[in-house]
Amino acid sequence: MKVLTLQLSVLICIFINFYGCKENSFLAKHWKHPLPLLNGSNQGIQLKLSSLESNMDPKQCATCHEDQWKSWKNSFHAKSIGNGLIWQKQILESKEFNNCLNCHSPLQETKAEISKTFRTDEIIQSQKQHFPEGISNPSIQCASCHIRNQTWNGPPRKTLNQNKTEDDLFPHNGFQANPDFENSLFCKSCHESPEYGVFLNGKQLMEVYKEWENSSFAKQGIQCQNCHMPNREHSWKGIHDPEFVRKSVQPSWKLEKISNTEIRIHAELKSIAVGHKFPTYLVPKILLRFYTIDTIGKKTLIEESIIGRLVNTNLSEEYYDTRIAPNDKHSIDFTYKWNGVKIKKIEWETIVDPDEHYVRSFEESLLKKSEFLSKETKNQLELSLSEKRESRYNLFTLSLPMPVLLQK
Repeated sequence: MKVLTLQLSVLICIFINFYGCKENSFLAKHWKHPLPLLNGSNQGIQLKLSSLESNMDPKQCATCHEDQWKSWKNSFHAKSIGNGLIWQKQILESKEFNNCLNCHSPLQETKAEISKTFRTDEIIQSQKQHFPEGISNPSIQCASCHIRNQTWNGPPRKTLNQNKTEDDLFPHNGFQANPDFENSLFCKSCHESPEYGVFLNGKQLMEVYKEWENSSFAKQGIQCQNCHMPNREHSWKGIHDPEFVRKSVQPSWKLEKISNTEIRIHAELKSIAVGHKFPTYLVPKILLRFYTIDTIGKKTLIEESIIGRLVNTNLSEEYYDTRIAPNDKHSIDFTYKWNGVKIKKIEWETIVDPDEHYVRSFEESLLKKSEFLSKETKNQLELSLSEKRESRYNLFTLSLPMPVLLQK
């Protein structure tokens, strides 16, 4: 039971991997945990800031950065602390759960809203100073990435107006521009499993950066941010966004009559704009389903193919990995034998299940751990399971007419 709990936590809670950023001294320091307190007290830094600048609530950032705030508040970064993580607080050891927070709630001030470990006098004082109205959302915030030692960090300006004053160019008592904010390495610490983590079939549980690094996208200089933060949007769209995914893959298929009673169906789903394996990680699955539709509209499943990496819930065995490498494709070939029923068309339906592994894991936890959970924790687990089940969506539905000779 304990092994399952610890393994599941590795899957759900993504650890900050300081050593994963050793290639870059700025990022190694930027993501070294624990992150410095926002009031800078553990560095002896005391700067005089305006009340607006001192308030780190994302709503305050919207005063000058409204577009970024609007896209952030609807993003998964703004939802990194939810029922799916919180319910596990009861079943995980304190150290294990706190490790999860390194990525899910990087600031010590936001961690203190979730874990008693961080409720020290020093951290609480920093909370009061920088979140005077309290912390309503302890997820990944603006300050999680952009504030260190009371210094605002970010990418270089796109354009530089020579008529602006020095204060305009360097607001917030000074602004540190660093091009690494637009480098894939910036994302690696939370989106790549640590080297000391679980390996299955020679692969880490999460190798997003490594997959990108070995792709043509990396060779062309296309970074994670180019696709997931276009025009510096703070939406971080991914597998849960149907339109984003539709633009990333390309389906093609054909029917071939091979006899008076048989047709061959050949279909391909090509990855055309994904800089890593599709789908990434081991959680999502893509279901390719083929149906016959008869003359009265009856739908019958005749073939199914799954794209994804299927691993058992305790992360000890990989059953298959059919994910598509960048610019590669997934092919399906099968023969349909006509049984005499009048068939009008063949339909290809592609379903995206973004949270398939979580659904299996949470269902198992509900079944095996339910009696050990408090009423509140069980409710959180059930709510999260419901949310994960409802995340499935139809990516596209295609149809081709049945060859005329087989419709009679």
